[in-house]
Amino acid sequence: MKITFKILLTPLLVILPGLSYGQGYISSDYMPASTLKDDAGNKYGSGDLLILSGRYTLPFSVRHNEKGQVTAWSATLNCSYGILNNKGPAKELNPDNILNSSLNISHIRPLSDRWSIIASLGAGVYASPNEITMKSVLANGAVVFVYKLRNNLDLGIGGGLTNSYGIPMILPMVYFSWRNTGKYEFKVDMSSGIKISAATWLNKKFKVELTAIEMDGMSAVMNIDGKSKIYSTASMKSYISPSFYISKKTSIYLGIGGNWIRSAKISDRSFKGFIENFKEDDGSCNFGTSLRFTAGFRCGF
Repeated sequence: MKITFKILLTPLLVILPGLSYGQGYISSDYMPASTLKDDAGNKYGSGDLLILSGRYTLPFSVRHNEKGQVTAWSATLNCSYGILNNKGPAKELNPDNILNSSLNISHIRPLSDRWSIIASLGAGVYASPNEITMKSVLANGAVVFVYKLRNNLDLGIGGGLTNSYGIPMILPMVYFSWRNTGKYEFKVDMSSGIKISAATWLNKKFKVELTAIEMDGMSAVMNIDGKSKIYSTASMKSYISPSFYISKKTSIYLGIGGNWIRSAKISDRSFKGFIENFKEDDGSCNFGTSLRFTAGFRCGF
């Protein structure tokens, strides 16, 4: 399955973590210019990308039972703004700016000693700022059943709702979260995308994290020749990130690493367009490898 297709499911995936306590971040990511090529190696100009993003989760109600299990209701606000500076044919193939914003109401509750359920429903705007219409509003939701195999290992399966392809579709979702804490921390997470990382505390204030792989991306509903289509760009990156903790849940951080894949694709908003994402030759293009710089602020309570 192409990386571009996975990122179209981002509105389904970002709703899952951190439902039981307030937390948020603001960040900026910059990828310098690289060449845009298709699978045959043909060049279509070049471009760089700046992403400004933020997220905050606000719990409405949090309760713990006698076994320490959580029942919670929360709202999550996401907002990302992408500035694409492209040259040559790449300027015609990619929008100049992308706005992704969404609001979700989420719920988590235990079903038994090991089983729990996570559910969410919401909607957002995915468009170029000057092309926002009712077609730019994408609904998203999910129901995931999670099994606690060990204290540090959760597995889950469920379904997610999206209308990215015009018609409402229910797609399968997988949840996997493994973490090891202490002076040295290791994490494999498939609850809000894919992230594999390791970290260590240098002292009580400084933490250094090495991320082997992480995926993110953006999408936008576009009107091309009178037809509603969806543009998607997806990135796969690795980086090292030092953090300075102002308090236990508040920190500032920097990051530098490599952006290995940055794809660009325009698909029809139809079931046929959805199926074409499974094909090897799906018409997508990729920007070349580049550096990636990150700076941000996290907070929680």
